[in-house]
Amino acid sequence: MNLKILFKTIAIVLLGLMVFSCGESDELGEPSTSKKYNVQGKVEKGPFISGSTITIQPMNAKLQALGELYSSTIQDNVGNFSFGSKLFNSPYAELTANGYFFNEVTGSLSQGTLNLRGLVDLSDETTVNVNILTHLKYQRVLTLVEQGESFSNANKQAQKELFTTFGLQRYSETDASRFSIIGGNDEAAALIAISSLLIINRSEAELTEYLAKLCKDFGENGIFSEAIKKQIQSDRKDLFNHLSSIKNNIIDRYEDLGLSVEVKELVSFLDWDDDGIAGNEILKEGQEVILETSQLDVPNNGGSYTIKIISPIPICLEPIVDLYPEDINEITYPSDTLYATTSNSSISLEKKLVGDVLTVKISPLNSRFSKSTSIYIYDYLGDIHGVVDVSQEGNKEVSIPLLGASGLRAVNSMALSLAEAFSELNLIERYYHSNKNANKVEQYIYPDRSYDSWRNFYATNRVSLYIKNSDAQQWYVYQDMCNVFTALLYYNMVCFWGGVPYVTDNDWSIDSLRIPKTDETSILNDLGKMLKSVIEGKYLDEKKNESLKDINDYFFVSKDVARILLANIYMYQHNYAKAEILLEKVIDNGYYELDDSNYSKEETINNIWNNGSGKEVIFAVRDDNMAQTGNSSQLKRLNLIPLMTYTDVILSYAECLHKNGKPNAKNYLNKVISAKGITVSSGDVLTGIKEARKQLLLYSVGNFSFMKRNGIAKDEYGVESYRLLLPIPSSEIRCNPALTQNPGYI
Repeated sequence: MNLKILFKTIAIVLLGLMVFSCGESDELGEPSTSKKYNVQGKVEKGPFISGSTITIQPMNAKLQALGELYSSTIQDNVGNFSFGSKLFNSPYAELTANGYFFNEVTGSLSQGTLNLRGLVDLSDETTVNVNILTHLKYQRVLTLVEQGESFSNANKQAQKELFTTFGLQRYSETDASRFSIIGGNDEAAALIAISSLLIINRSEAELTEYLAKLCKDFGENGIFSEAIKKQIQSDRKDLFNHLSSIKNNIIDRYEDLGLSVEVKELVSFLDWDDDGIAGNEILKEGQEVILETSQLDVPNNGGSYTIKIISPIPICLEPIVDLYPEDINEITYPSDTLYATTSNSSISLEKKLVGDVLTVKISPLNSRFSKSTSIYIYDYLGDIHGVVDVSQEGNKEVSIPLLGASGLRAVNSMALSLAEAFSELNLIERYYHSNKNANKVEQYIYPDRSYDSWRNFYATNRVSLYIKNSDAQQWYVYQDMCNVFTALLYYNMVCFWGGVPYVTDNDWSIDSLRIPKTDETSILNDLGKMLKSVIEGKYLDEKKNESLKDINDYFFVSKDVARILLANIYMYQHNYAKAEILLEKVIDNGYYELDDSNYSKEETINNIWNNGSGKEVIFAVRDDNMAQTGNSSQLKRLNLIPLMTYTDVILSYAECLHKNGKPNAKNYLNKVISAKGITVSSGDVLTGIKEARKQLLLYSVGNFSFMKRNGIAKDEYGVESYRLLLPIPSSEIRCNPALTQNPGYI
């Protein structure tokens, strides 16, 4: 054979052999070579738990299965797996994991299983992870390869598209199969953020369904539909207030497994404003938001204002997520129906932020007092980066409004609770009065007894604070009235219980009734300052107090009511000089007279019951509901409980004169003796006052404090010293660990 022909023949044969030695990927320029791969990694949602299954399926360059299938199990609760050394005819493979996992949102193991997949090129890396990210881009890679892309190009494109969708494109250069929760880096935080975003508010079954929808949607064209984008927006808001607990849940989980894991602040790995970039909504170190002005001083008739703002981040007037979500137990104040007048009494403004300019339009203010409010400049996460304080002048010509629908209901409720509280105290005073002969104090006064008085005092206080805080948000004209009721409550509680939990605000987010006692000196001093301010103020009138006329008259107490309360406090503190001045003013005003009412003459008491305030009664409540009839606020005239009487004023004034060494003290005692038709055996003024008070016991609840401040209660009542304070109800001790029992009681 000719050598030329021989060499030509050999060349043809060798070429044929080369052709036959090439695999299917030859046309893509990726030769196939059998090779052993030691594949290992982690499966993470949170981490899959030990015993979960994982399979690996070798694939050709077109991502078609080559037939071999290898199975393994998760080796530990960190999600680790290994297939050992396996001979593959192609570097491409599909990994599929199924099992239970740690749910980072709930902080517990899942109730159901989850299936996660991933496509990998083992020639690049044999340590590969399966996670939410590998699962999400799985279908997209398949689609691109079917369209003719190489695996390498398809994987890179799907990777970039996926991370861009979540605003995390800065991490797209690192393959998703290398992301791991345990990494403690930015990539780990990105994985946690997306993983948590998808499972928030979803069960395992719902997550499986949701992932299928996401994969199908994203797989078609590398973006999510508008419907899914809206769902992601909603989920992101729900996720916001869980980010801190998610971080702690992951740290605690791995700590339980004997590993220390760092987790970065997850808030920077979510695209809160949907501008396509996660984390640009937060100020960087050294950055700040600058307002042209932070104070608007507005006249009563209002005005329009513009403020320029310089900000390196997106800002808004209402955050897209709520940094402090509304407490379901938060008290909501009534609208202007607290008042009979419906005119606006708070600052009314319109605000608009367009670009870098804040526009504020403020309406005229219908309030006697100046009012203030604030406009907050937020970032999209609810952090405040600027405040504009608005102060508007009041209008002194605005009159104090009567109670409206909400106000009438609130005061009606307060009156009923107060009546029940004092009705119980009146009964307790009678136990003490008759104790020597009947041993009633030991029989009826003990911790396990349910004291309705305690419960109703705090119920009254809560409603009063409700009105006070509502008024502070609107007209700011009922503050003094509410302060008088606060003083009435706590003065009497101090007299009977000593130190008590002193609740003066209605921030019910803090359990206000789970607080310790405030000592009686501190309470009385605070009440004294409060009442002094009320008396010097302009919102209580100098008038005869007619608490039984209607609900408005009940609530709009006179200055005399405040004076009597303050005088009682001064006497309890043995400051008789100051008390004398206050009581003298009440007497000199001339609004009240002594009548002949006397408990030894039933017909005279019935007269008080039937005729309301009359001459004697300064302030009283009824032990029935002060209910409205139709549109009327007139009171039902049933059982009366006098809390302040002119008799008590005169006897207290005589006591002050006696303590202050004034010679005319007995004259005032004699006025009561004469008017009431009673007899006292002692010529001593203080003893005479004691005898007069005992005969008029059921007239009010003031005798207990009289006996205590004069040091005669122990002998007069025949009780041990510790019984000069009532026991704290056992039910209160049990529910309030900060509250201690008064000494002497078991």
